[in-house]
Amino acid sequence: MRWRGVVCGLMVMMAMSVGFGQQIGPRFLDRSFQRPGARALGMGGAYLLATDDATAVAWNPAALVNLKRFTLPIEVAGRANFNVRDVTDLVDDLETIRDQTNVANPAAVIAAIQNAFNRVQNFARRNPTMRASLSPIGGLSFGNYGLTVSSGIVVRVDSFVDTNNVGQFGLAGLPNPNLYASGGAAALTSIGIAYARPFPAGLTMGATVRWIRADFAGFLSGATTNAGAADPVIGQTFDRVDRSRFTLDVGALWEPTVQPPMVKVKYAAVVRNLLPVRFNLPAVDLAGNPVAGFDFSFRLNPEIDLGVMGIWRERTIGVLELHNLTSSNGGDLSVHAGVEHWLGKNNVLALRVGYDDDRPVFGIGINLRAVRIDLATGFKPRERLAVGISFRF
Repeated sequence: MRWRGVVCGLMVMMAMSVGFGQQIGPRFLDRSFQRPGARALGMGGAYLLATDDATAVAWNPAALVNLKRFTLPIEVAGRANFNVRDVTDLVDDLETIRDQTNVANPAAVIAAIQNAFNRVQNFARRNPTMRASLSPIGGLSFGNYGLTVSSGIVVRVDSFVDTNNVGQFGLAGLPNPNLYASGGAAALTSIGIAYARPFPAGLTMGATVRWIRADFAGFLSGATTNAGAADPVIGQTFDRVDRSRFTLDVGALWEPTVQPPMVKVKYAAVVRNLLPVRFNLPAVDLAGNPVAGFDFSFRLNPEIDLGVMGIWRERTIGVLELHNLTSSNGGDLSVHAGVEHWLGKNNVLALRVGYDDDRPVFGIGINLRAVRIDLATGFKPRERLAVGISFRF
């Protein structure tokens, strides 16, 4: 029956509600390698110089010289541009459709489906793009060596109501009322091994060899409740594709031997993806056959980050950094700044505030000697939220 096809189409669109624009694929995603951390977020993402645990492998391998002890950090950061309540309301609508499928009165079934479809369609008009990301990282450091395992996971949905019956996302046109969605999920998972070495005149150099795995899965879908449609549900589901490559990051720290009074100044520079890598991700269907007109391949090109940090009385630091000066990998030049101040006789509590590219952020740190707990967020926690714990021995 026609309404069964509509139900299936809606279920697919909401269950896989992720994607990357009308041209589906990770090539249109900002692929600047995500460098997560709760302390980093609390300082506005300005962490090329201040890092003091194994996350230096992902931020600036030269900063491993800041580490005086064995460290074991575990961090996770997340972002989203939608309210969880909106998503739960959509799920409720789909459950309403499911519960109505056994109703004896066909007219009641059709009315329930149409009402739920209208609510989903209205949501698509209000929120044409839904996106979220999750950035976990874990690592360990020992001496001037470090190891991290991290991932940048991004999901997104682009939806569209086609009032002109011309088709969207490469799909044929459906009569009104209709709803189209393009979906996908991309992840860049990285294992990095780093080494740092000090040189004369206050210069330190570091390098990270990174193994990167790229995963992507996606779909195209459209549905209508118009009784005149030959096929109420159209679409294409892409099978998961993945590839792995190796690249190299190089970082530097410089602490001038002559310093101004009261303040110690340090400088940093990092070149990421010094060895450009290309990921060949062909679009294939669930049977493994190529899908004409779609290709998810992309490159990771070199990026350059610069930073300067001032330290006052070993309790207060201020950092200013410019990330991705080359505007590479789908991202733009971004500005990051932060201040951290430690309170208490043994630096027990840290207060942090920063500017993370386009939003103010703030955070706290609790130092329990062998354990440090960090929390950070913005004025809208769903847009920026991070928590971390770091063990030190």
